[in-house]
Amino acid sequence: MPAPTTEAGQKVTKKTKDGRMVFEHNGQTIYEWEQSLDECNIYISPPPWVTKHLLDVKIEHTTLSVGLKDGSPPFLSEATGGAVKVVESFWTLSDGELNINLQKMRKGERWLCALGGAHGQKLDPITDETEKKKLMLERFQEEHPGFDFSG
Repeated sequence: MPAPTTEAGQKVTKKTKDGRMVFEHNGQTIYEWEQSLDECNIYISPPPWVTKHLLDVKIEHTTLSVGLKDGSPPFLSEATGGAVKVVESFWTLSDGELNINLQKMRKGERWLCALGGAHGQKLDPITDETEKKKLMLERFQEEHPGFDFSG
């Protein structure tokens, strides 16, 4: 099933019920992702038999590689959506979900994609504007703690 499009024919970024953006290739979800002022989180559902000891995850300044330690080529090997603080970034495998936490080098930078390699999909203009507003609100709340938005 092709990705949804706007009236102008632009692809619309798919989202999960949790608000995560979805990256698909050939109709299959490859990963989901979300971002905040400080970080970008990528979520991958590996096969059930994959354990943390089998995974080979390499987080670098501008690239991410995810594969198995069996010598085969990585499943993902892509440029990141922005520069990463490598020593502060990490990954975990919990409840069958691989979470890769990339700490942004430049706080508040809005990434148009989590990974922008050969098959990378950028946010559509409407989703990009929504993300921009979300990050601006997050920054405002951080700079003005206790501000009452209920008014």
